[in-house]
Amino acid sequence: MSIAGLPSPKASFRQALTSDGSLQKRLLVGALVCFCLLIVFHIGLVGTTWGHQLDADAYLGRGAFSRKVMILDAVLLMRVTDATVIGLAGLLLLIGIVRRSILVGVMAAAGFGAAVGGAEILKQVFPWQALVPDDARLGEDLQFGTYPSGHATIGTAFVLGLLLVSSARWRPWLAVVAGAVSSAFTAGVLFDGWHRGSDALGALAWSGLCMNLAASLAVRFEGRPTISKNNQAVLYSVGVGVAMIAGMFLISLTAAHQYPYGDLPFFVLAALIIAGSFSLTAWYAWQLRDIEFSKARIGRDDRERNVP
Repeated sequence: MSIAGLPSPKASFRQALTSDGSLQKRLLVGALVCFCLLIVFHIGLVGTTWGHQLDADAYLGRGAFSRKVMILDAVLLMRVTDATVIGLAGLLLLIGIVRRSILVGVMAAAGFGAAVGGAEILKQVFPWQALVPDDARLGEDLQFGTYPSGHATIGTAFVLGLLLVSSARWRPWLAVVAGAVSSAFTAGVLFDGWHRGSDALGALAWSGLCMNLAASLAVRFEGRPTISKNNQAVLYSVGVGVAMIAGMFLISLTAAHQYPYGDLPFFVLAALIIAGSFSLTAWYAWQLRDIEFSKARIGRDDRERNVP
């Protein structure tokens, strides 16, 4: 109920959200931050001697982790093919069509495609050269530019796209799942020796850049405010992320111990990757917590607001 002559709280909420474009600005700022991190990670870990050493030590020290977990990650990563990428993009588009938000589905699929295709282009753009003796021990597949990781980009960009096309009521809960899936890909490429840790961090930054831009466009053209009742669920991502890092450490205690000097760099970068995965997905879901794109859902919310 509203005071005579004054708009209701829900109406004020809607006007405030749509008038100043503050959400779009936050998403654009998020994209800018991700762009800066993309450059900083490359300069720090790829362009400096100490960064190369940390990256190489983390890669060579991954043997301190459980072999069983590595095998599970390898099975997941090997299932990603060109057909998988096309199927995931099609799934984002299909969800948008089913939820009567076709334009958002197109933007999510386009953002996902741009992230995946752009990652392959960036590998040719960002230079790489051996700077420390341990670089020669990384294997032939890592003696050229591999920044950012394509597989890590696929996993992260897809779950962000899934958050974008999902219902506002489900985003907070999906953020927890999205963080777990993203970390499985980003940390997995390091665990299995497919990429250096810097490549995984670059994939997080690049995915965040592309999908924040996609979300900003979606909010600009299709977004309508709603009121979510499950916002606290986003905070669970923090707990799950901490639990995964702790679990990784506990599992490693029963693994090989022939890497006394590689353990610390490995755990530092692995923990940073996992924390980054959960932070990115939680932040993304939090920004979109009160935005709905489905026309059917928007209609129901409008009818509920008009109920006296």
